[in-house]
Amino acid sequence: MRMPARLARDIFFCVAIPAAIIAFPLAVRGETIDELKRSIRERNDEIKHLEEAAKKFRDEITVQQGRAKTLSGELVRIDRLIGGLKNDITLTERKISARALEIGVLGSEIKEKEISVDRLQLGLGAALRVVSQRDEEPMVRVLAKRPRLSDFLQELDHFSSLEIKMLGSIDALRDVRQELEAQKGEAEEKKVLLEDLKFELRDRKVAQEGEKRTRAELLIATKNQEKKYQELVQEAEKKRAALEQEIHTIEEKIRITIDPSLLPSRGSGVFASPLPKPILATCAKTMTQDRATNCLTQYFGYTSFAASGGYNGSGHNGVDFRADTSTTVFAAEKGTVTAIGDTDIGCRRASYGKWILVRHPNNLSTLYAHLSSIGVSAGDTVERGGRIGSSGMSGYATGPHLHFSVFATQGVRVENIRSRVCGTTMTVPISAVNAYLNPLDYL
Repeated sequence: MRMPARLARDIFFCVAIPAAIIAFPLAVRGETIDELKRSIRERNDEIKHLEEAAKKFRDEITVQQGRAKTLSGELVRIDRLIGGLKNDITLTERKISARALEIGVLGSEIKEKEISVDRLQLGLGAALRVVSQRDEEPMVRVLAKRPRLSDFLQELDHFSSLEIKMLGSIDALRDVRQELEAQKGEAEEKKVLLEDLKFELRDRKVAQEGEKRTRAELLIATKNQEKKYQELVQEAEKKRAALEQEIHTIEEKIRITIDPSLLPSRGSGVFASPLPKPILATCAKTMTQDRATNCLTQYFGYTSFAASGGYNGSGHNGVDFRADTSTTVFAAEKGTVTAIGDTDIGCRRASYGKWILVRHPNNLSTLYAHLSSIGVSAGDTVERGGRIGSSGMSGYATGPHLHFSVFATQGVRVENIRSRVCGTTMTVPISAVNAYLNPLDYL
């Protein structure tokens, strides 16, 4: 009475499953799965209302930025931004709470399935022992113990029934295992999302504190006087123009031959987007549809702004994306962080502000500037699409956005520049003019 080979293989395949497939946090003691799911629904309803409020704040901030620059207007803009960030912080906290509850529910459901797996394995194990013992006994001996044919046939019938039950248990075990694996994957995804939300929460709190400092410093510098504010605006513009000229003069003196064969071929997809859901078109075409769109406010090279003298006769060395303060910024490709910096420390509102330079294996480097916060350090390894910081309006910026530059790596370096304009030393990326590349050729 040999056990069919397929049955033996299936039994081994299923019974050999580890008893504890995964380990996730269980639900809070005293709360049932239904109670947790009700709490999740409540959090999600609150999240929906907060997201509606966030959109209103974004619209108000955008309208305020389009108005004439006055001290009162700037204070209103900052106040709206601080209010929006406060709302975003609450929103992110609710999302974190909801994701944690969802992980708790999955943990409880996974535990229940592990118990089912244990029970099924115990039942199969007992049945397997019966079958194995019977399998070791020769057919002649079984027949001798059952002199009547009806008894022998009944024995065969019992064995056949046992095989059918075992096969049913094996199918059930397979189903439970597949459900376990699916829930394991879902829980892992939610854990990653939870960590991303914690990163986002930290960055938004940093951005909010930064805006509060900006407001306080503005009031101190202007003594709440419009005339003083306009003088500050004009001074910032002079510093920006003079500093850009200083850097441009240095870069024009750098002579380097770029080997095109070392660079990747132009084409979309070489780099991932540095922002969530961007549109590679001017905001003039998209802003009327959705003010939250991460669209292009300025292209690379000799744009109309550059032609009007915006960069002292040089072209724009990257592209600018509209992006709300604290929008997540991603690494465009895997690589190593060459350096980070903050030009506001040496010369406030005159250059890149907070910036990150990343070197990639494809011989290109990328720059992310005007950030509200930086989430990496020099020497860190980053992955394609990994969080590295948040957008903002540090440095010289008329509104929150992301400046994104692409360089041939062999032509870019980081230098400490003693600025005659600001009278301080600043750390900034410096590149040979011909090492600047059009980012849209690679996005």
